[in-house]
Amino acid sequence: MVGWMIALGIIALGLGLLSVPLVVRAHYGEGFTANARWLFFRIPLVPQPEKKSGKKKKEKPRSEKKEKSNEQEKKEAGVFARFYKYQGVTGYIDLLRRAVAFLKQFGGGFNRCVKLYEFALHMVIVGEDPAALSEQYGKLCAALFPSLGWLSSHLRHRRSFCRRIDVHPDFTGWEAKQFECGAVFSVSPLRLLQALLLLALRLFFGVVLRFLRGAKPPVSMTPKKSL
Repeated sequence: MVGWMIALGIIALGLGLLSVPLVVRAHYGEGFTANARWLFFRIPLVPQPEKKSGKKKKEKPRSEKKEKSNEQEKKEAGVFARFYKYQGVTGYIDLLRRAVAFLKQFGGGFNRCVKLYEFALHMVIVGEDPAALSEQYGKLCAALFPSLGWLSSHLRHRRSFCRRIDVHPDFTGWEAKQFECGAVFSVSPLRLLQALLLLALRLFFGVVLRFLRGAKPPVSMTPKKSL
């Protein structure tokens, strides 16, 4: 009984920790920087801290590496060739269609894992010809604001997540070309783990097993054993 209580306590603690969101802050200006925060831990993502140089690992001779790589390539080529022999191009198309469908389902699950808190954009476009600059500004707005609308309709977000959207052309030529953006969003590890697990199971049973079965000769082509 005590063992079951300890096991349930460990599972509850793990689920509680996985329910804490991972907050990511990304900024692009003169350079790209990104860091993550989970509980009390701050993790720099870009740029990563320099690692201290340790002992160098002994490298295997190139001849051994080439032999192993050649053997592995032959095995992989044999499996793919057998699948093509027995299933043809339609078999590969069916596998691709299934994989794309599973990835679309994963995309819907991934959207529920992410929550957007802030998004800021500052852009100044410069040009010598006012007519060409106006046309460029119109194309930019036609691509930018529908994209923001897609984010607001497909991702969970705060009501005022667009903190500052500043895009304007400079017809005077006094300002320099500028581009700066930043975003703050969170990822739920528990929901992400669930979505990845479902994707792995669907790909394994719907694509990998079907591929391995398709690489085997049909029953009608297998030679019958003589009694």
